[in-house]
Order: sequence, then structure tokens, then C-alpha cells
Amino acid sequence: MGTDLLSNDRSLLELFKQGDREAMMTVWNHYYPLIRSQAYRGFSGMPGFTSAADVDDAVSATFLAAFQERARLSYDGVTPYGAFLLGVGKNVMRRLSRKVAREPVRDPISYELTPGSSASPEDQYLSAEQRDVLCRFPETLNEREQEVFYGYYRDGHSEEKLAVVVGRTRYRVRKELARVEKLMKRYLARHGLA
Repeated sequence: MGTDLLSNDRSLLELFKQGDREAMMTVWNHYYPLIRSQAYRGFSGMPGFTSAADVDDAVSATFLAAFQERARLSYDGVTPYGAFLLGVGKNVMRRLSRKVAREPVRDPISYELTPGSSASPEDQYLSAEQRDVLCRFPETLNEREQEVFYGYYRDGHSEEKLAVVVGRTRYRVRKELARVEKLMKRYLARHGLA
């Protein structure tokens, strides 16, 4: 990446600062390899990300931050934009790397009675009915939702592992899981189990 595109092309710089879509895509395409490389390599003692999902998240978050109006307008046009973008990337990647406390893998709701419990026949029947309702829930989901539901709840994959398995970013998987959880709550409420 011998020349710095944005600091050397004044017309592109003006369009970029105005938020022109084509200019922003040109900047994205030119600097993408630089930011992706930083996400893999790391910097200043901070190791790079090891999973493709983390790298994709870091790259997307970096460009999202750098393309906000405030960031675009704060770029002076003199400093090489690659250096400016790497600075934004460092801040974003530090923030992402601090998110070590990922949501723990949760087991699906279990209505099984513990062996040896002294539940009444009514409680045992209710428990069997609840299990049946819960087992029918995945049938109400579309194919993509079923993929994340089974991967997360049945197979016990973390969001990161599930993103790799289904071939999506962790951000996308996280959104799909949130949707599945919302649908499950509605489904259970409709069946009197909320």
C-alpha cells in the first residue's frame, strides 16, 4: 500500500467528507486489507484476533466508526488516512478485546423432574405437557433461526463457534439468537408457560 489514497486525492477527500457513497466504497476497498491485517496481527503488544468472526467484527466496527460524520470531518487530509484509520482501528480493537465476558452458553429450559422427586401426578403431567410444547417450538422457526437455535441450545456452541459453524459473523449470530429468544418467549407465553 505504497501511496495513501485519500490524502493524495483531494476530489475524493471532499466527496468522502460529504458522505458520498461511492467515495466511501472506494476508501473501504482501498484500506480494507490494511485494517484486516491489523485485526489478524495485532499491535503494540495486543495480539490479533484468532477467529474469522472476530476479525470481521473488528474490521466492520473500525470502518463503521471511521465513516461516521464526526470522524470523517475530523480527518485533516494531511496525515495519511491509513495512519488515521489504524488509530481508529486500535481503539475499536482494544474495546472488542475487552469483551472477554461473553454470554455463557445457556441450556434450554428444562422441565425434567429430578429423579426421586415426590411430584404429584398433576405436576408430572404438567411437566410432560411443558416438554411437549417446548419440543415443538423449533418447528415454528425458519431455517436460519433453527440453525442458530440448535447450534446454541442443543449443541452448546458459543456465539463465536456458532458463527464459524453457520458461516456468519458473530454480530449476525448474536442478533439472530436475540430474535430466537424473543420468539421463544412469545411462543411460551401463548402456551401459558411464560
